[in-house]
Amino acid sequence: MNFQPWLFKSRFAVLSIWLGVFLGGPLLADWPMGRGNPQGTGATEESLPEQLELLWQLDLDGLGFDGGPIIANGKVFANDHDGRILSLDLETGKEFWRVEMDTGFVATPAFNQGLLFVGDYDGVLHALNAADGKERWSFETGMEITASPNFYGDSVVFTSQDGTLYRLDQQTGELIWKYETQEPILCGASLAGDVTFLGGCDERLHIVDVRDGKPVAEPITIGPTASTPSVMGASVLIPTHAGDIFNFQTKDYAERWRFKDEKLSDEFKNSVAVKDGLVVATGRNKRVFAVEIETGKVRWSQMLRKRSDASPIIAGDSVVIAAADGRIIRFDLQTGEEKWMFEVKGAFLAAPAASDGKLVLANDRGSIFCFGAKKP
Repeated sequence: MNFQPWLFKSRFAVLSIWLGVFLGGPLLADWPMGRGNPQGTGATEESLPEQLELLWQLDLDGLGFDGGPIIANGKVFANDHDGRILSLDLETGKEFWRVEMDTGFVATPAFNQGLLFVGDYDGVLHALNAADGKERWSFETGMEITASPNFYGDSVVFTSQDGTLYRLDQQTGELIWKYETQEPILCGASLAGDVTFLGGCDERLHIVDVRDGKPVAEPITIGPTASTPSVMGASVLIPTHAGDIFNFQTKDYAERWRFKDEKLSDEFKNSVAVKDGLVVATGRNKRVFAVEIETGKVRWSQMLRKRSDASPIIAGDSVVIAAADGRIIRFDLQTGEEKWMFEVKGAFLAAPAASDGKLVLANDRGSIFCFGAKKP
């Protein structure tokens, strides 16, 4: 039999689209939540085109975006400080629908099973029909929601600054369980099978069974963090405000290594990206660097012109950094060599999203940008 890879990929793509359309879930290569996937790796196998060009730009008046965009089923979803939620065509930037609420958003939205989930200033999680923006249900917590939700089966798992991790039924918004800590939680929960890892202002890493909301081990002291953990293979990686990056075992929760380098890492207010054996981080001291996941040793580092508050992402063999000076920079994952740079006015506070050969970002001036390869 003469195997034709292109035919396999074509049929696989069609199957992926069919699943997304008819089952209401994201396509396999989508970026449907803040860190790209339930494990919070901030990475995708999909590569970006060799030459990136600005395909479209949407400019909104107002206070801009603290949360990043997501990509699901050929659409871009984003929400801003002024309470607007947008659905846009990934290819053209055409607006499908817009919802305006009497609140504001700093958390990146999340998509699953045909629903869009957005958490607001007032501590309310809203579930909207992704097709038309109509609200299905809402659930009120005690304080602001600052992190993108995650999903476990048919449920949504999310955090609030009231110090609580919640699990709700996706379709009804009914509370399944809640897990309470002693201090505010600013980061999201990442999944490793039936277990979620969660950091917070109480200086501890919590390990919770997602099935019943019960702790499966004693919380581990790490220091305050606002970073969503990243799970890759046998490792759970989490940065802290003190400039540490911890690597814990996913099975016995033992510490594998602890990275600390005053020259490279200052305070971490974002998450790491993990792929192909490397952990990529950006600290507050204008550095982007990669350490080996097995050893914790530095593979490469590069100086930025200004710090990057946004978490890095990895698309294929490229690292993408969105910096506070409006620069979008692409580095080679293995070597750290700079490959491409584009500069806009304003600052980026949240991570980009990458899917279908497109790179999408939103800045603090209310603009959404989409980069890709222009069609001939």
